[in-house]
Amino acid sequence: MNGFEKQELETQGMMSKLFGSKPSTNALIEINNFLADNAKATDLTAELVQGFIKAWGAKFDSSNIENRSSMYRKVADHVYLSAQSKDDAVFNEAQHLASVLELPENLQRLADKGAKKVAYFARCRKLISGEEPLSIGEINTVFGYDYEDVYDIRTQVFHDYFNKKFDDIAEAKRFSPDDEQALRDICTKLDIPYEFKPNIQNALDKYRYLWSAENSPLGDIQVDFPLNEGEICHAAAQQAGYCEHKTVEKEDNYFELTRKLEIDETISFKGEKIEYPRFTEEVTAVVDVGYLFFTNQRVIYLSNKLAKIIDLNELEAADLSVNIIYFYQKDGSVMAIKFNDDVAEVMFAIFKRILSERQ
Repeated sequence: MNGFEKQELETQGMMSKLFGSKPSTNALIEINNFLADNAKATDLTAELVQGFIKAWGAKFDSSNIENRSSMYRKVADHVYLSAQSKDDAVFNEAQHLASVLELPENLQRLADKGAKKVAYFARCRKLISGEEPLSIGEINTVFGYDYEDVYDIRTQVFHDYFNKKFDDIAEAKRFSPDDEQALRDICTKLDIPYEFKPNIQNALDKYRYLWSAENSPLGDIQVDFPLNEGEICHAAAQQAGYCEHKTVEKEDNYFELTRKLEIDETISFKGEKIEYPRFTEEVTAVVDVGYLFFTNQRVIYLSNKLAKIIDLNELEAADLSVNIIYFYQKDGSVMAIKFNDDVAEVMFAIFKRILSERQ
């Protein structure tokens, strides 16, 4: 039977032979070995058990109650892993073994509770892999559970699976409709809602948008400004920050910030205020906020103050750095547009797609 492995009988020592005593633990080893050799626990009759007990001079008492409980638990594991209905004959095996091993009811219930939990986890996992023939409703009936009883177990099984799947999704940074449908199908199998914590859902949304940017048909967005003949707007983004490269002067207040003020020749006093040395730094700063549009002919930035247009024929290259897209023109000029992090990746993926489909 599953779960049982044959064990070696204890040998009788010299003193035992001298006084005619036998290792009584061999009675339980004999029972274990019989169960290991036979497919059903019901094959172990009360007569066989009494024969083992008598042969080794043993008895069922508190000294071996844990061993008997352990054997019952192995059969209970088998029962709940294999039962196909609440009336399945396999349940008779556990009841029969409890009887012939004279196991108290409280220990039966304790073993059954543990076996049911472990088996339910296992059968839910098999539902995901397609190895389980019963539906979740049928499994619940076999175990005597209702929807709420083991809802937490089903959600845990799903999230254990999803956590491993999410690692692959995050590495690829793509979440396809097929990926999503597969997860929804698993939730249906486990009879749980398809829902995630906000941070996970936001990540999935980002990876879904990136997949769509690379694979879905390019859009045809209606805009309220004139387009050229044959021109189609494929993407639009608001809150696009128009950037300029600037040189800014900053105060070197490192000592003040770290609370390690040291007076040296680089620091001077003016009245009651400490004047720190100053330095310059090159930065890309947002100077205007508006909309960015990608068409099959142009890159268009529009705001209440500015209108900047790049013809794709005049574009030398484009690059994404963190959340800023740089558009390098053949005349040497550069337009830099800053987005929220997620939007930047999606817009850049769409733009690369537009350029590739023009070729």
